[in-house]
Amino acid sequence: MRQVVVIAGPICAGKTTLAHKLATANGGRVLDRDEIARAMGSPRRWLHSKTYSRQAEHVMRLELDQIAKARQGVVYVVRSLPVAAQRAALVERLRAELILLDPGRDECVRRARADRRPPGSVPAIHRWYARYLPGTEQEPDEQFATSRDW
Repeated sequence: MRQVVVIAGPICAGKTTLAHKLATANGGRVLDRDEIARAMGSPRRWLHSKTYSRQAEHVMRLELDQIAKARQGVVYVVRSLPVAAQRAALVERLRAELILLDPGRDECVRRARADRRPPGSVPAIHRWYARYLPGTEQEPDEQFATSRDW
């Protein structure tokens, strides 16, 4: 069986939480750059140093290459991807479904503050929404949801 799901959205949208819920319910693994950085030794939960971020992104890209070639396996890929074309390209490359989480800017900011996220988190949320392009039409395999929906 092969199932790949890309879960996209801004910081604090609930991407990783949803990925782990789906992986627990359906089997499979979660591919998340933050988790890779922590596994490499980053002491931070989010917003890792440039060194850890760069190394984790390298590993993430290698993993994505393997997923693109794989004929079986269940993987939930966590990516930010504010631009519709980026989402579409990754979904096509991985032959994946897409879930786009968008609880709204204010809710993401509220969650960042409630979780006591690092100082750069709120500006990163604003940058994501400044770049966010939902696309002119819904992509065929795209599901729009907020974390309240699941």
